[in-house]
Amino acid sequence: MTTKPARTPAPRRAFASATAVLALVSWSACSAAHGPSVVQVAGRDVEVVELGSGPATVVFESGLGDGWSPWEATATEVARDAQVFAYSRPGYGRSEATTTPRDAAHIVEDLRALLTARGYAPPYVLVGHSLGGTYMELFAKTHPDEVAALVLVDPRHRDFTTACMDAQLTGCTLPESVLATLPAVQRAEYTDSASAAAQIAAAGTFGDYPVRVLTATSHGATEALEALWQSMLGELADEAADGEQIVFQGAGHYLQLSHPAEVVEVILSVLPSTGSD
Repeated sequence: MTTKPARTPAPRRAFASATAVLALVSWSACSAAHGPSVVQVAGRDVEVVELGSGPATVVFESGLGDGWSPWEATATEVARDAQVFAYSRPGYGRSEATTTPRDAAHIVEDLRALLTARGYAPPYVLVGHSLGGTYMELFAKTHPDEVAALVLVDPRHRDFTTACMDAQLTGCTLPESVLATLPAVQRAEYTDSASAAAQIAAAGTFGDYPVRVLTATSHGATEALEALWQSMLGELADEAADGEQIVFQGAGHYLQLSHPAEVVEVILSVLPSTGSD
């Protein structure tokens, strides 16, 4: 593991909003106007969205319970300037379920295999929302040579549950009564996410690529919980040499739905240069 020298904390930006929607842990999905296709990869049906063209490939990863569709508006705009790849993980949308474990490491390697099978070569601009941000963090730290930039959209910090419980706050985890009602794939992802902290710790540090951590401030939680969430995402941005936390004041968890233009702006700002500027 490489030890980085001490440095100035990452800069902070803020986007203001009066919107306060959805919770820290949510599994709702939005409807899709741009229909995805279903492709066969390793003998399994996978729902994918492939848009745009250009030297950069932007890869979108959704959070717990979501297929690709929360990225529709964002992906469509980004596709004006880059190749876009979005998909639904096994068991979501029209993607066939799998019997492989649903921990972060398996999900990352499944995504890498899928990208290779579809002909997308690294480095990638990785974009992840909520738990999908945890997966993309692991991808970026495990395979830094395959990453051009990382954009985390209100991600769930890998250590958030532990820190929340240590602070004796309420609302740190999904109640068992709620967990029991979730579809099997969502229960598996939520349960297996507990191993993500150890997997990310073992992976090491961020590489020399831009890291942007977009942060919502209004999840319908207690003031203490909101403060912890925002603080920990600031610490996550501080881990990167080129890290920045971008705070959306008053906004809810699904920033790609409430603030698609701003999310697109951040993604486009970290696209690798073609050298023609």
